Amino acid sequence: MATQLTDFYLNKAHNRTCSVNGYAERAKIIFADCRKMEESDSENDFQRSPMLDDDESESDVDCEVWDKDCRILTHSFPSGSITGFHLMPTCDRESDIQPRKKQRLCPIIRKTFQSAETTESIKKCWLNNSELFNDDIRLIADPFKICILKNFLANPALLDEARQEFNELDFNYRSMDLYEFFQSKDIVYLKQEHLICLYKFLKDDVMRWIAELTGFDLSHVSATCSIYTNSDYLLVHDDQREDRMVAFILYLTGKEGWDKRKGGPLQLFSKDRSGHPQEVVYEMFPENNQFIFFPVTSDSYHQVAEVVTLNDCRLSINGWFHTKTPPVFKTPEFIPSESSIYGQVAVKAKDVDVDLAFWLDDNYVAPEAIRVIQRHIEEHSEISLRHFFKPNLFDNVVKELRKENVAWQKVYPLNRYSYEIADYKTLPKKIIEFIDIFQSRHMFKLLEKYTELELNSIEATMKFELQRWTPGSYSLLNDFDWKEKNELDLIIYFGCKKTSDVIGARTQYVTMEDEIQNALVTVEPQENRLNIVYRDSARLTKYYSRQSRCKCFYSLLCSYSE
Repeated sequence: MATQLTDFYLNKAHNRTCSVNGYAERAKIIFADCRKMEESDSENDFQRSPMLDDDESESDVDCEVWDKDCRILTHSFPSGSITGFHLMPTCDRESDIQPRKKQRLCPIIRKTFQSAETTESIKKCWLNNSELFNDDIRLIADPFKICILKNFLANPALLDEARQEFNELDFNYRSMDLYEFFQSKDIVYLKQEHLICLYKFLKDDVMRWIAELTGFDLSHVSATCSIYTNSDYLLVHDDQREDRMVAFILYLTGKEGWDKRKGGPLQLFSKDRSGHPQEVVYEMFPENNQFIFFPVTSDSYHQVAEVVTLNDCRLSINGWFHTKTPPVFKTPEFIPSESSIYGQVAVKAKDVDVDLAFWLDDNYVAPEAIRVIQRHIEEHSEISLRHFFKPNLFDNVVKELRKENVAWQKVYPLNRYSYEIADYKTLPKKIIEFIDIFQSRHMFKLLEKYTELELNSIEATMKFELQRWTPGSYSLLNDFDWKEKNELDLIIYFGCKKTSDVIGARTQYVTMEDEIQNALVTVEPQENRLNIVYRDSARLTKYYSRQSRCKCFYSLLCSYSE
């Protein structure tokens, strides 16, 4: 019996691995067209390196030093035209290869945005919370101020070079309740030439320009490179933290652009009367050389929607302009419903007529099985019991859950969770009878045998939620005091026969230390398993991917207290 039950145990970790080399190989294909540079002799978009003075001997100049200071143009020149070519004797070049001119490449804000007229228009609209729309600029005021600038750099070829340097970086896979994506360390610590060039550009020219537009006293910048691959996301948040003043994004999507079908838009949320995020009211899809900035406020709710393509990656340089005097944020108060799983209302064991032997698989009520389960829970604080209910009875419950007369209510706010709970009054009789099993004194007694917790006492209570999960659902770490008391969680899923049909949507029990969430226990949404976890840590449910084959499942979450 012990060997059989061992196969029921929960996996202690479910980690997604990051293969930087794999991304690099994929990116080489995606961005293979980024080595060419547009010829623009008629424009002043580039700052050119001066040629050597007439009295300076070429042989005295180190060719390698020259190369570090210049960029090679790949376009050809008319036959016989050699004026200004780099013909230093230290260069190794075949005699039949036409020499190529070199130019310094530095980021420059397009003159359109720096003109006095444009600057004054943006400043005026920003100050008055009014909107501004033209071919190059979108400044909106609702749901919060945000400025979108198309073709921001006058010399976008620099972004092509920076995009290539993404392949050289060591990216960290960032996975918490709020997000999943790849991120570099702060660009100031990188060594890649063009990325450092962009960082200095943001730190000096752009920060000074935005300070002039907004009137903010900006002191420094923090910036990282981000990659969103298939199924990556960043859920609803407001960016509030310490001295952040203005958030920004610079997109590097490549010359092929970004099709809306790839997902990954930046979405803005309206807020309800209490100041909590409510619904998406505006979205912007990535465009190469597009620059976006907005102030960090108490209601600047936004998210990066899930990327849904296997053939491209969403690349950006993003971060914040900071201030010396941290702004004062007023976070709206949130009070969970008293009857929710996070509320204070709990019920004691009910004396209802329930025959556990009728509902449960015979193995789980046998004395020897109970002893094996108890020993495992004592050692590991968790266990997963497959086929816990008799299959025919369990299938009938699933059918009842799918009936249209069951009313489901959305759980808010979106910066904490997004799923549905059943309206108890609309539940069919068979579902109520099933829930009664978990509220019955018989179940309290059985759980006491499983765990040796004092659940067969007059003080023992339980609370529950019957939940419906669809793609896009999640449950983040919230304001609930997870350390207030330890509880015994029971989770059972309905309607998902294969875990491979669900991407994400795993319930995890995690530690919380300095923003590092280490998963202690991970529960997969596989039906007819009774998952038992003695919870002395925080609980979350990961984002449910819209690419999942399973489009809906249900769960019953119960929490028992001694």
